[in-house]
Amino acid sequence: MQTLNVPVRWYSDGEKYDTLNLELDKTAFMIVDSDGGASNEYVEEGIAPALAAARRIGMRVLFIHNDFSLADEPGSIKREIHGTRWGNAEAGERPPPPREPVKPRYSPSIQPLPDEPDFPKREWSGFHETHVDYHLRCYGIKTLVSVGFSQRSCLYQTLNGAVEHNYRVIMLRDCTYSSEYPDTVDESLPEKGWLRKIMMRNFEHVVGYTSTSAEFSKACEEFPGKTV
Repeated sequence: MQTLNVPVRWYSDGEKYDTLNLELDKTAFMIVDSDGGASNEYVEEGIAPALAAARRIGMRVLFIHNDFSLADEPGSIKREIHGTRWGNAEAGERPPPPREPVKPRYSPSIQPLPDEPDFPKREWSGFHETHVDYHLRCYGIKTLVSVGFSQRSCLYQTLNGAVEHNYRVIMLRDCTYSSEYPDTVDESLPEKGWLRKIMMRNFEHVVGYTSTSAEFSKACEEFPGKTV
């Protein structure tokens, strides 16, 4: 059996390294909340090359995007957490938004292809009351290689949800980002902040594995199977 051999890192009393041997037809490439429209270095230098590599070997690809209009009701607790509590006094009383599906805007370098589904979600996790798990199970997927935003919220929660549904997850750590708070910035760290460092450490300890765009792309280049 031909396998995709991906170098990975995780944490257990120190950083550990190994190679996971993945069956291509049981592995999918998942892009989370990367539809901001404007490009950035994480998309162009990390996500786009990794996505292109996955497509070249015929890996199944899926996208997930936010559509908060699905949950923006007058009684929603999100209107308090992300509205009135942040100083927007009108958030609790505004009428529901138009019931038109959000149209994601992707950089041309990562635009979904016609056969690549793009699932809307209304919560942090792409597995919460969506068709993502159903779709993956229909194709016998067991492992997810994932990228997107942000490291500390939607991508993290989606991958945690994936593990709860019994998927192995590999996050490409240079294909994600999250902002720091003013009191967590630390330029002396490789991550440039304690929030990113702690979230990455916690992910590698209790959720899954990480790799990099370059390591994943090289594994795809060395894959002996089909290319498309």
